Amino acid sequence: MSNNTQTATFSRPKILIICFIAWTLTNMDQAFFGYALPGILTEFDLPLQAAGTILTISFVLSAILMLFVGAAADRFGRGPLLCLLLGVSALLVGLQGLAGGIVLLTLFRAMGFGLSNGLSPITNAYVVENVQPRLRGMAMGVLQCGYPLGWFLASIIAAPLLTHYSWREICMAAFLVIPIAILFWWMLRDETGALEMPEDNPMAKGSIGDLFSPKYRTYSIASIITYFAFGGAYAGTAFYFPSYFGEVRGYTPAEATTLVGYSYGIAIVGYLAAAYIGDFITSRRNVYVIWVLGGALALLGLMWIPDTRTEDLLMFALMTALFYGSIAVLPVLIAEIYEDKLRASGLAVCASAPLSLGFAVFPMIVPIFVKSMGWQMAFSVVVVPLLIIAALAAMFLPNIKSGQELADTAVTDG
Repeated sequence: MSNNTQTATFSRPKILIICFIAWTLTNMDQAFFGYALPGILTEFDLPLQAAGTILTISFVLSAILMLFVGAAADRFGRGPLLCLLLGVSALLVGLQGLAGGIVLLTLFRAMGFGLSNGLSPITNAYVVENVQPRLRGMAMGVLQCGYPLGWFLASIIAAPLLTHYSWREICMAAFLVIPIAILFWWMLRDETGALEMPEDNPMAKGSIGDLFSPKYRTYSIASIITYFAFGGAYAGTAFYFPSYFGEVRGYTPAEATTLVGYSYGIAIVGYLAAAYIGDFITSRRNVYVIWVLGGALALLGLMWIPDTRTEDLLMFALMTALFYGSIAVLPVLIAEIYEDKLRASGLAVCASAPLSLGFAVFPMIVPIFVKSMGWQMAFSVVVVPLLIIAALAAMFLPNIKSGQELADTAVTDG
């Protein structure tokens, strides 16, 4: 481990705060699309399958961009890309609200999501490298809470806008994030190594090919399968839940937005619980497997048990806490596998990229099953098996003991 990284491990709480806010805001921006989706389909007179096409194009572009984002973050530093991607992705989300046609809207959505998703490997690597080893899991768990918190904040903004205006105003709210990205750039300007890396820094000398060298190959492939299956399960549900609650449960767009948002808010407890248990009770790999399989059962319960709106809220919150909350422990587990010079690249190529590919494939598949067998059966026969595959693949990842220095967790030739 370099001296810079060792020092950073104990002295940069500001970076954790900035990463958490940035990840929350970018998830808020992207959640606007899920809440706006029913209105988009109505205005442009499109079938549900069109939503899958828009999402798939976005995720394919995101997967391609991940190949460059991770390498760039390892070579040139985390800070510049964090600020740039946050600001430009927010601009593109806002422009969706100004799009006059579905082609331009799809273009803005694809570019905006691709850049936004680039924040995942950057923030994950940044936080892992800048917190005490014993608190690394909790810090990463807090970071992952940016996802449900982003959806919760988006619902608070979107619900009144849907009541009084339209889906376009929801998207344009993302413009408010641009000055925050500029502020973050200013705040990071004095952080040593935050805005640039010296040419002789060992973190600048890794290559993507190293991820599939003999010492990493099994773990890299297991990570790819885990993230692809999990991404497919996530994308096959999350962006469609507002539509599901409208068509199956009879909610208005504003009511569905409120229910989904409040459920995410409640589910933050599941994210934090996963992080705590992974740090202090058992390993992160064990927690991930338990949470994913529990999430699969909770999803089945959500599809077939609720009779009232209160039950919808509680079951959806439980599902989110387990299914989506499992991601609280997975990124730090992957980050700990790779040495400094490969960490952001590993998180990009073996985590974010396959996650995006899963996002690309299953938004197209789920609507086909919905059309042929209905929402409840489609989620049951497509998403639940994906979660089982994700849990099985994760069993091939190393069962790393929590609380160690990064230099001690990275896989070695021995």
